[in-house]
Amino acid sequence: MVMPMQTMPTRRTATQWAELVSAWEASGLTADVFASEHKIVGATLRWWRTELARRGRKEPRRDPPKPRSVATASEVAIARVVRAGEGAATAAGGRGGGVAVLAGGARIIVEHGFDSRLLREVIRALAEAR
Repeated sequence: MVMPMQTMPTRRTATQWAELVSAWEASGLTADVFASEHKIVGATLRWWRTELARRGRKEPRRDPPKPRSVATASEVAIARVVRAGEGAATAAGGRGGGVAVLAGGARIIVEHGFDSRLLREVIRALAEAR
């Protein structure tokens, strides 16, 4: 049995993509339905619509956002922890058992079982707002 040769995907120029995007927009179909009918990927069609609009505005290509780094010790140094017995019960509204963290002029009440990642993000946001 002879297997048919698989063909490589056709590379299209920006002009060809512009024609496809125009035809898609005129069709009234969703990107995925239109793409399926034209043997292309819906996400690629949507990307080209965005890319062509960006080029039309003569904007430079943007890199995807970079992941934010975890706060370093120097970034967190703006926080002052008030321990139980040093005013935390008063800061927490008299409940006790938690600690109040003062950061960027804000008082954050941290109780048992807190989300440390969320606390880091809040402190980072307060530091950036300064």
